[in-house]
Formats: sequence, C-alpha cells, structure tokens
Amino acid sequence: MKVLGLAAAGSLLPGCEREVHRLVPYVLPDDEIVPGVADWYASTCHECHAGCGTAVRVKEGRAKKIEGNPAHPLNQGKLCAKGQAALQGLYNPDRLREPLRREHRDDHSPFVPLSWDDGLDQLAEQLRRVKGKVVMISRPLSGTLAELASTFLRSVGGELFFYEPGADLPLRAACHTAFGMETWPHVDLANSDYLLSFGAPFLEQWLTPVSLGIAYGHMRQGRPSTRGRFVQIEPRLSLTGASADHWIPIRPGTSGLLAIGIGQVLLAEGTSSLSGIQRRSYEQVYASIPLDRIAALTDISRDQIVRTAREFGAAAVPLAIGGGAACAHTNATDSLRAIQGLNVITGGIGRAGGLRFYQPAKFPVDPASPWITERSLGELARRGASVVLLYDTNPLYAVPPSIPLRRLFEQADFVASFSPFMDESTSSADLILPDHSALESWGDHVQPASSPVQAVSLSQPVVSPLYDTRAIGDTLLALAHRLGLERFPWDGFPALLRDRWRRFLMVGRDPGGEKEFETAWDHHVQQGGWWAQPASDIAVAGSPPPSTYEPAEFDGDDRELPLYFFPYPSPALGQGRGAHLPWLQELPDAMTTAMWGTWAEINPRTAHEYGIKQGDMVRIVSRHGSIKVPALYYPGIRPDVIAVPMGQGHEDSGRYASRRGANPMSILAPLFDRRTGALASAATRIRIEATDKPGRLILLEPAAMQSGQELLTIKKSHPGV
Repeated sequence: MKVLGLAAAGSLLPGCEREVHRLVPYVLPDDEIVPGVADWYASTCHECHAGCGTAVRVKEGRAKKIEGNPAHPLNQGKLCAKGQAALQGLYNPDRLREPLRREHRDDHSPFVPLSWDDGLDQLAEQLRRVKGKVVMISRPLSGTLAELASTFLRSVGGELFFYEPGADLPLRAACHTAFGMETWPHVDLANSDYLLSFGAPFLEQWLTPVSLGIAYGHMRQGRPSTRGRFVQIEPRLSLTGASADHWIPIRPGTSGLLAIGIGQVLLAEGTSSLSGIQRRSYEQVYASIPLDRIAALTDISRDQIVRTAREFGAAAVPLAIGGGAACAHTNATDSLRAIQGLNVITGGIGRAGGLRFYQPAKFPVDPASPWITERSLGELARRGASVVLLYDTNPLYAVPPSIPLRRLFEQADFVASFSPFMDESTSSADLILPDHSALESWGDHVQPASSPVQAVSLSQPVVSPLYDTRAIGDTLLALAHRLGLERFPWDGFPALLRDRWRRFLMVGRDPGGEKEFETAWDHHVQQGGWWAQPASDIAVAGSPPPSTYEPAEFDGDDRELPLYFFPYPSPALGQGRGAHLPWLQELPDAMTTAMWGTWAEINPRTAHEYGIKQGDMVRIVSRHGSIKVPALYYPGIRPDVIAVPMGQGHEDSGRYASRRGANPMSILAPLFDRRTGALASAATRIRIEATDKPGRLILLEPAAMQSGQELLTIKKSHPGV
C-alpha cells in the first residue's frame, strides 16, 4: 500500500517517473511483467539447516507468499511457519541496508555508513597484516557457500566454525561413535509401528521437522490396517508429546538410565535379534544397574518400565529415538548411545521403520568445517583471536554469560560481521558488511546421509536486492581478489555456483557441451534443485554403548535450589533466531496460547505450594543470576520442574524483539556434555520466588482476571499486537 501510495503521488509530479519506478524492485525486465499476474520461483528455505524446497509467489516484482515446493522430495509441498515468515525477513524495517563501521572502538560509539569499496578495503587490510588467529563463526552452511567460506578462511590462515545453539551435537557424536557416521540418521517414522521417543521434539524443530511431520502422519494414518503407537518420554509435555498416545514424565537427566532399564528387560525376556558375542556385550551394559534402582532414579515405576519394554519388543517395527530434552544434560552422548542401542537389540538398524543411513549426492564440495560447542567457544575466548568474523549467528545472546565468550570480542583487534540484521553479537563489530536476504541470493544445499533421496537444492534470487547489501559469497570473493589469493578466479558467487553445478551435472558427459549444460541448468533452477531416485543404504553395525553409566550432573545444592530448570526452544522463535519476525512473535504457543513474551511454566501444585497465582511476576534464581517472568499454570510438567521458553530477552535485535521478555540462557551454569562439550542447558538447579507484583501475560484465549495480576488476552480475530 505504501508503494502504491508513493507511485500515485509520484505520478502527479513531472520528471520523477524514473525515481518512482525504482520503488518497486523488479526481477524480470519491464516488458516481461504482466500486471496482476503472479510468477512462482522455486528456491530453498534457509531459516534452519533442513533445506526444504520453497515456491515463492512474486507479483509485479514483489515477493508475496512463500509455500513449500510440491516437487521437492524432502518437504513435498509442506512448509513450517518459520519458512513462511522468511518473507518478513526480506521486508523487515530493521534490515541493515548498507555497510557500516564503528566510528571509534567503543561500545557506545555509533555506526556510520561507508561505501562497499571502503569497507572491503578495511577488512582486507586487517586480514593482510593480521599477526594472530583469524576465526569465523557462522550459522551452519552447506554446498558451494560452505566450500567457499572454508577455503577462504584456510587461505588467510584462519578457521571456520559452525555454531547453532541447541544443534543436538550429542546426537551426531553418538552416531559417529556407534555407527561411524558424521551425521544424524534417517528416522524412518513412516514405516514404524511403535515409536519410543526420549524427548525428541520432531513435530516442532528437531532435525528436519517438516519431513518428520509428514512421516509421522503416514505412521499414524497412512496405512489402512496399521496405526502406529507413540510414547513420548520427557519432563515437560511438549507439542510433540501432546500428539503421543502416552506421556511418561521422567526425572530430568535420566533418559539414558531408562533406556538401559528397557534394554535390560528386552534382553532378559529374549526379545532380541542379537546372538553370540554381540548379545553378551549388550547384556553386560544393560544389566549393569538393577531395575529397581533404575525405577527409583527415573521416578518411573518398575511396572511401567517393564510394560513399555514389552510393548516395544512386541511391535513388528519398533523405533527408539532421542533428542531435545535427552540432549540437554552432561551425560547426553552416552544417553543417546543407550537409546540407539535399543534399535540394535531389536534389529532396527538399516531396515524400513528403523534408523538408516544413505549415500548422499556426490556434489563437488568438501567444506570440512567443524561445528563448535559452547565449551570450545569458551576455550577459544581464553586463547583469543586477532580477527573475528561473524555470519548470521548470535553467540553473545545464545551462550550463557557464565561462559566468558565476550572476552573473545573485547580482546580481538578487529571484529567484522556479515549478518543482515543487528543483534547482540553484530553490535559488537567494528565493521558490518551486510548480506542479502536469502530471497535475493543464489545458493545450494546438499542433503546429508540422513536423506532417503539424493538431493541438492538450489536457491535463486526471486526479487532484486532492495538495499545496498551484497551476498556473502560475493563479499568473500571480493576480499580474496583484494588479497591476491590465486584460488578464487570467479568474478562473483553465481559464476562459482554455476562452475560447481557444471562439474556435477556434466559427470560422464562432454565437458565442453555448454548447450547441454545450459539446458540442464535451466531445468534444475526451474525445478528448485536436483534429486535422483531413492538413495542406496549405507550398511552400518552398531557398537554397544559404554559399559558404565554416569549420572547427569547438576549445578546447585538441591536444598538451596530445589527445582530443575528446563529452558526449551520456542516452537516459533527457536533459540531466538526468529524473534525479529512479528509473525512468529504473534504465533501462539500451541500448549499454552501465550505469545509476545516470556513466561514460567509451573505445575499448579507447585504454584499453590509457593503461593503463586497465574500471571504473578516471579523471580527465578540460579547460582549465576536471576530473571523475572510471569507465571503460567501448566499441568503438563513435573512438579519439580520450571520450564521457560527460549527466544526472547534480546538487548539489540530490532523493534519487534528488543527488550521483550527475558533470556533464560542468562542464568545457566557452565556445564557441558562430557563427550562433546555441548551446553547442558537443563543442568541448572533454581528456586522460584514470588514478587507480589503483577506480570504481563499475553494469552490468545480469554481468561478470567485474578486478584493481583494483569492478564492480557487477545481474541482470535485480532489482527496483531
């Protein structure tokens, strides 16, 4: 409407037709645009690392709607709320619109604009005369961009690290140790008839949630004579758990112990496909702890453990998975090994309905970039770096202050960010060279060994760039040219992308067949990528988990801090990545209908014990700080657990996210998974205190006002806040 208004005003003024014309960004030349007729462009979603295919509706040069690509084998035309909300990232009023530099090396010094040439020259000069370490911390990358970033960092003597809070790295580590694979497995829900999930939020944002949601629908309703049974085991009833047949509220940190108990029953009652030495090795592990003790430690009765084990063993195609809450403790990797071992015991590795690995597409890239954990980030901060580069990740928000990461930024000689939005980490930079929106950029995404179909997705720009930004691939190549690096002959990232795809598509064909390549390239751009027939299985054999079980460690004395703290990723905002998008802010939490803020979920029995009413402001205290949030009654949580959604509490993240709610990560202890160093986000003990003050609790559904509180409600028909 603003564009139409400006165009109407401009039409009254002589000589300004060209200026008004530029208000509408065009992808197609003027003579190819038919007014009122929409064009659809196939592309790839970049809101998480799943790589779903998208179809973007563009009308008169403006992107109007994002849907799933029906032809894409991963999401089959479906798309989550985050993918659809990416449109608000493109048109967000808080996007960085041009290069910026900090006027002085001072936290309070303002940013001032500069030209791209000056910005690139400044960063190139810093890299040219650097005497210490160069590191780049980035969101997970794939395909051609991952290779370019990795190769560039190695060429300047630096290292590239992928960082994503809550990335379930213990799951990767467990798969590597047990099966020799570097990625997570394909979870074949569609062909299972009994799913035992230890905290995996696969209907929210775990691994590839859209494809897992499709598979879950097939498991429950897609077979005429079979309806799969689903049991969810977690301390707090999640949206995924609410879809289960049975929820088992386990004591935090004991998922692996329960898996050992279930495995013990399976082996003792002969429900196993193992034999010989392999069976004896598993018996040694799963019989190491008496079942009565497991029942006492997990707070699950012996009868319940035996009943669950028998149901699992009696199923034709049982499947056990672990993630989410099971990844949030100091024994996460070992717990996941014990959970995955249940599939080995029942013969569920490499079969339909079990855990499977596939041969990925042979795309010509080799990024070899390690993921970095919170423990490693703390170690990196202690060692220091001369130049720190950031791309589309916000570790200063996601990493608890008890891990001294800020030291890395304060002691670096120079910090540069390529992120397209301001956030807590980018605001610490000396120079910002903002990236395009994904809807303005070229790119690709290679599906890993967890995908049953070999696929490489393509991203294409669906609109012309709105602002004076540049794709990060073009920025890295421009830096390489300024530094005189010989390994980067391409004029821009699109040329590099086409070169990699030429090598991929022309394997076994005439390498000089340019016409043949152009035809194939146009087809795959129009389709949204390349995908083949179902991928072939990779045969793996599971090794037994560790023979000894180490209990989870918790920070804080249980007498002073009697409650477990359970921060969980918001289904809409994740760990905070989507907080700047108002569509996601206004998306009600499916379990509580709360939105636009942070709240503490408390069992009504616990609330009554502490004299807390719904909507009251409460203080949550750990040994590392405190936060204030309104209380929300939630029966689907253990009485000894307080749960708080992540994603809010930003200090500098645009008008929709800044100074809204509280960040539960700010009070977490520096405890990590023993094997990987991933943050044990549920390993902090807390106490809760009433403040005798009202809180602001925004709920979708109307609720009765209670004494001493301010309870805001929004009717379903309300268009926004």
